[in-house]
Parts: sequence; structure tokens; C-alpha cells
Amino acid sequence: MTVVNDEYYVSEIFRSIQGEGNYAGVNSLFIRFQFCQLTCNWCDSKYTWYEKSGHFRQYEREALLQIIHQSPCHHIIFTGGEPTLYRLDLLYLPGKKFHVETNGNIIPTSPLDIRLADGTHIVRKAMDEKIIERYNWVISPKLKNAYQEIDRDALCFWSSRPYAIFKFIIRSADDLEEIAFWQSECKLNPNKIYVGLEGISLHSQLQPDLVDKIIESGYHFSPRLHILLWGNKRGK
Repeated sequence: MTVVNDEYYVSEIFRSIQGEGNYAGVNSLFIRFQFCQLTCNWCDSKYTWYEKSGHFRQYEREALLQIIHQSPCHHIIFTGGEPTLYRLDLLYLPGKKFHVETNGNIIPTSPLDIRLADGTHIVRKAMDEKIIERYNWVISPKLKNAYQEIDRDALCFWSSRPYAIFKFIIRSADDLEEIAFWQSECKLNPNKIYVGLEGISLHSQLQPDLVDKIIESGYHFSPRLHILLWGNKRGK
């Protein structure tokens, strides 16, 4: 299967609150894209990874623009999967606030030609930075606890962009040392770093001792509100 430039494969569209990051709690429309180039071991949306890993449908650009325009939500969140596999700049509409949740390993202003593990071939042109700089980009690099590799050049690209913030998910205090390494390596602004706790249960999110460590490290704590309220429920 080949996905080209202005084709969009979407796993689900739903309304909820933003659960994490610098806009936590806002009433939002989520557009969750299908396909991802990573395979994080603790991913809570594995159904978006591959062609045969879940139910999804193809949307034309105009259909998605109509959904965005008709939504009562001011905030529109592109998530996944990995949304930067697609031309997100072509989905911009004035009057809405757009957000992108990405693993950060893909530079959107560069053309993309990538083949996923299942053979899916994705090709897109570079995004227009004059448009995507209006978006709130939530960059979520995957630490070693996800058994993935961070792309240094891509993370340094994001560090140089004023429209990006960084969200890391940790399992233990040891992960904070890895965050500190990348903070130094790519000159991440600590005031733009948010740290959340891995897990899909209420208990996993209630670790005050670990949150104390996050505070001591100088980072923001990002409660995962959707997990606290609904667990790992789809469409939330």
C-alpha cells in the first residue's frame, strides 16, 4: 500500500479533553491518524501502527477540512499513530487552534519517503513552515524505556523552533537522567519540558515520590488526565 501527499488515513475522530502537556484540560476534537514508524513497547494505540493492526478509513483533504470546520471545538488535535507522516499544513483553517502530538523523529519541513515495517510506503512533500509554525507542537521523544531511538538531528530541529514543547514519559527516576542528557545535547529549554508517568491505570498515575523527583529536576509535571478519568478507553 502506498500513501501519497494529500491522502489521509484516519483511525478515529472523537471529542474529548486534551489529557497532557501545555493545554491539558481543553475541550478538543481529536483526529487520530493511522500508521507509525515506531513500535514503542508501552504504546497505548498500537491499533494505529500498521495496515492490518486496526480499523481505519481514507479521507480526502476536503472531507477532513469540513469535519474541522463543522466541529464546535476550537482546539483541533492531530495525533496518532504518527501525524507527521501526512501533510498537516494542508488541513489548516483560520479560526481554529491546531495541535500536533508527534514522536519528533520526523522533520515536517523536509520531504518524506518512508517504508514501514508492514511494507506501507508513505510519500509526502515538505510542509509549509509558515503554516505549521501556527500550530502547538507537542514533541514526545521516546526514551529507552520504549525501546526506541531518538533522532538527534530531529530533536535539535525541534529545539530551535519556538512553537514546540517537549513531553517525556517516564517509568522511573532513572529516566530523568536521560531527559537531562537530551536537554543538554539539544539545548532544550527546561521551561518547555513536561514529564508524564507511563501507565494506563489510575494507580500508575498516583506516584507522588516520582513527581517530587520531576519537580526537583526543574521540569513541569504533566498529569495524564484522560488516564485518571477513563483509563485506557478508546475515544477518550
